[in-house]
Order: sequence, then C-alpha cells, then structure tokens
Amino acid sequence: MDCIISAGGVPQEGDLLYEYTHGRPKALINIAGKPMVQWVIDALTEAQKIEHIILVGLNPEDGIRSPKLTATLPDQGSLVENLIVGAELALKQNPQAPHAVFCTADIPTITGDMIDELIEQCDDPDVQIYYTAVEKSTMEKRFPGSHRSYVHAIEGDLAGGDIHIGDPRLVNTKRELMDDLLRNRKSALKQIRKIGLGLFLKLLFRRLSLKEAEIRISKALDLKGKAIIVRHAELGMDIDKPLQLQICQRMLEEQYTCKSEDLNA
Repeated sequence: MDCIISAGGVPQEGDLLYEYTHGRPKALINIAGKPMVQWVIDALTEAQKIEHIILVGLNPEDGIRSPKLTATLPDQGSLVENLIVGAELALKQNPQAPHAVFCTADIPTITGDMIDELIEQCDDPDVQIYYTAVEKSTMEKRFPGSHRSYVHAIEGDLAGGDIHIGDPRLVNTKRELMDDLLRNRKSALKQIRKIGLGLFLKLLFRRLSLKEAEIRISKALDLKGKAIIVRHAELGMDIDKPLQLQICQRMLEEQYTCKSEDLNA
C-alpha cells in the first residue's frame, strides 16, 4: 500500500508553534535530533505493508530521506490540494489499489508495527474510507495531560486519529466534501453538524454509537465508511501546541537514549 503524507503549512506569527519554526514548515521542527516528519517517514519505512511514500508540502532540498520515498512535492497551498496531488500520483503508481494511507507529518511517535497493525484492520476493499479514533483512556494513559479534544459517543470519549486509510479517488470525486471535513478536522462536532441536526444532538447527549454514525454518515455522504478505534494512542498524538511538542520530545529522547545504551552495552 502507498502512503501520502501531507507536510505543508508554515506557522505564522501568533501561532502557538511559531517560536519553534520562525518561517519554516512545521514538519521540519527538530525533535530529538531530526525533523518531525523524518520520524514519521522512518516509521513508514519500517512498516512492512507500506510500499511507496509520497511526501507533499516540502522540497527535496529539505533533506528528508527514505528508500521508499518516491516523490517529494512542494506545498500546493492547502491540505486538500496536497492530498489531491499525492493521491493522483499514488494512482499512477498503483492504479488498481483500492486504498492508500493518508497521514499528517506531525505524529512523530508512531512506529512501523502500529502502521502494519492498522492496515491489517482495514482489509475490506468495499470500504471507501476508514476513519481512526483513539479512546480517551488510551490517550491519557500513554500521553497524560496532552490536552486532546474528544467527542462523546456511547462507546466512550474519542479523539480523532491522524492516519486514515481510504480510496485515493475520493479526494477528487468527493472534493468539496473532503475540503469541508478536512477544514474542520480538529472539531468532530463541526464535522457531525454537517451531517444533520439529529446526529449532532445524539452526539451532544452521548446517545450516538459508532455503528449508527457509520450507517448514517455513509448514507448522507454516499460512500461506505468505517470507524476504527485503534489501540495505539500514537496514531492520534499530533503536535499542535508547545505542550504536545514537549511531551513527544521527551518521549523520543528517552527512546533514543535507551537504544544508545542498549547498543553500547
């Protein structure tokens, strides 16, 4: 399976992460000795089920490397345009593939095993999009005090994931829908409100189940979707705030130190 990484976006003055970027892409923030996006690329490179990686939003001179990296494309101006360009290239590379992996560049704590496990869960070619979510208890156990946003379903409080699997054709055939959902990707409430008042009210009063959401959203959007509650909080631990950056920095520095000690033992 191919993976499209959206790495565009330069924090501006007033942005919480501006002091760490100063006019450079967020994806290039240094974490434990290498750019944030390189951690993501390294995990995808380790994943046995990832064949090609397409990086959109940076330039070749930024120095991001992987033997699986088949293209590094410049920022197209928006997340949707980045995904469209990446999806079009993925389709050229593998026209018959029913799915591709879509992920952001700001989830540096993921690993190859986590990615392979997710892909194994998403093996139905009739499902057009798999949307990932992380339970609050899972997130808080792994990343206490990370200040994620949650929606309240019958199954529990859920945070949206940052790596999804879907039909790459959707970014063109459902372009307006994708644009709307991605623009509101940080607010599940805004996404649900687009589907209808009844669904929104059920969510508001904690009477909405994931199964009902799947059925009603799939019908409203004219596509077959499925929600996956993942067991690895790392798949939803994106970096939007300095606190989250510091948490990931500490974790990756500790992992690097442990590996160095093991090699020197």
